[in-house]
Amino acid sequence: MPKSDHARAVDGIQHALRPFLREHGFTSRGRTFNRRTEDGLTQVVNFQMGRADFRSTTSTFFLWLLGSMQGRFTINLGVYVPEVARYHGTGEIDSWIQESHCCVRARLSEVSGGKQDIWWKARADEAVLHEVRHRLERDGLPFLARYATRDRILAELRDRSERFCAASSPPRIVMAILLAERGQKDQARELLARQALEARNPRHRDYVRRLAMELGIGSLDG
Repeated sequence: MPKSDHARAVDGIQHALRPFLREHGFTSRGRTFNRRTEDGLTQVVNFQMGRADFRSTTSTFFLWLLGSMQGRFTINLGVYVPEVARYHGTGEIDSWIQESHCCVRARLSEVSGGKQDIWWKARADEAVLHEVRHRLERDGLPFLARYATRDRILAELRDRSERFCAASSPPRIVMAILLAERGQKDQARELLARQALEARNPRHRDYVRRLAMELGIGSLDG
């Protein structure tokens, strides 16, 4: 099946930005770039195409707004932690990591400090390439560096006063898994107990209790 003009345009953007990402240690497969850290984590940069047709899943009220994503793209960032994926997510993955496999996830526009979700026009012209490269260098790569090790992840999640990235896994769950794997079971249990206590959804509360048992923390009751 021949590629659409939209897909070819995003191909051209990726081709132009690939040398920049390779300079920073990333390799690519499809729309996704991976880079391993010294601590055994995987950092992800993903090019996401705007969906071309929302008619089968979207009400007419929102169709015009969502339809504007056609011919556009955005960039997603992620950090994959094997043990977090093992207990909370897709299970450990041995090969290529997609952004959806990550426990730390954010849009490039989100870490750039903007309140608006940015979808760039899929044109490999210098203005688009310059802006995306600039945002990756100024905001995207520093964001990934803040989560380059397990120690940094724990420090970030403990010290953050602002809202955590919307698409990421719940911070307490991520921290609890990291701590439990280090043998710090009491701290992990405290985090999960607070998560279960504050959970509004009974299913999530039950899930957190099951997770505690799987991590060898024991019952959160009592």
